[in-house]
Amino acid sequence: MGVRRFGPGEIAAVQGAVPLAQELTGQHYGLPDDWFRRTSHEICTGRDLRPFEVLGPGVLAHIRRVHRLEDAPWRPCRRLCPHYRICLQDHNLLARLREERGIRLADLLVTVLIHEYVHLVRFCRYECPYRPLRQDTSRQEEDEVNRVTRRILRAGPASLREAGERLLPAG
Repeated sequence: MGVRRFGPGEIAAVQGAVPLAQELTGQHYGLPDDWFRRTSHEICTGRDLRPFEVLGPGVLAHIRRVHRLEDAPWRPCRRLCPHYRICLQDHNLLARLREERGIRLADLLVTVLIHEYVHLVRFCRYECPYRPLRQDTSRQEEDEVNRVTRRILRAGPASLREAGERLLPAG
């Protein structure tokens, strides 16, 4: 695949962005400190994605629900549990970074991760139905997630507020 993937510096930026995105999203929703640790999910970059998870131009990330066997050995009957994959699109994030002069990679990543975490919280709280990748999320749902993401970003540092205004214009 001729798609550009994150290098070690960008992977480090992702690892640095995750805690801030979780903290700001958790504060907005009043989540317990361990909510993200208890919610089965992973952040995937280009090196972790399956070919069908790599999307075309413009998509910065998407979230997929898969199921895994519950691994508690003391349970008499193992059951399937939802697991979410937040699939960062390295190639599109890097392209957007080149287009949006003046936005730092860290701010772009925090913005995108907060957006995906808002989806995760909404799915886990049954505030909206999960729709598989091949079914577009409704425009109304994306508008709502963007609105919440902008509100969360306004509570963060000035560089995040600016990134949110540029990346998620009100509309």
